[in-house]
Amino acid sequence: MMEQEDIVISYFLKAIGPWNEHIVVSGGYALIIYRLYLTNQHAGIYPVGTRDIDSLISRKVPKIEISLAESLEKAAFVQTFKDVNNPATECYVKNIDGEIWEVEFLTDRSTRGDKLSNLHIHDADVTAQQLNYIELPLKHKKSFKTFSGESGYVASPSAWIFQKGLTFTKRKDKVKTYKDLYGIWYVTTQLGDLSELAIHEFSSLAQDNSSWFKTFKKHISKWLESSFPIDWARLEGQDPSGNLNKNAFTDAMMKLFEV
Repeated sequence: MMEQEDIVISYFLKAIGPWNEHIVVSGGYALIIYRLYLTNQHAGIYPVGTRDIDSLISRKVPKIEISLAESLEKAAFVQTFKDVNNPATECYVKNIDGEIWEVEFLTDRSTRGDKLSNLHIHDADVTAQQLNYIELPLKHKKSFKTFSGESGYVASPSAWIFQKGLTFTKRKDKVKTYKDLYGIWYVTTQLGDLSELAIHEFSSLAQDNSSWFKTFKKHISKWLESSFPIDWARLEGQDPSGNLNKNAFTDAMMKLFEV
């Protein structure tokens, strides 16, 4: 599976060409990148796979000789629309190594009162979904290189944890809520030295963003206090390795609370 993941992310980075300096991979694919390229290859378990490449992009980007949309279309990604919003939620779809993969673009809200769900990034010519707190992983990112030598950026593990802890309560799809919580546990505990570094860097982010950290703790604490056995079963079900259980998850959250 990890060989296929390397092929996919390498293909994506090659496809976006000069735009790889302005795209930060996040979402579930960030966990795969951490495990593949930022940890020792003999480190812990592999994360749950995903076929969605959530790609963060700033609201304002430089003009480049070829737009991001053109770069993707040139690489045979097909633009599709998921709704009839104006602008519509878009994604780019491609069959890579026998599987269908989707690329979606996300950007930050200019203000918390911004009601637009989607924003057209003109110089990139793509439409991005506006989400809260995306500025965290956009600002705090790490470079990586695939096994074939393609370079890219991924949200730093600490910023990934922080942003997910701030937003998982807004998920309309509860399955994605469990995936977010699984991801927080995974990044905090399953990446060896990178997990330790993530907790250390999370401490700095929490101190620099104290009001957001209070919200983070409130969201996690409320979930811990109000969850039923079925919620724990569904969360534990996200981890095929069987390492995730109630005690392991709670202990990981306490580590983050103590920073």
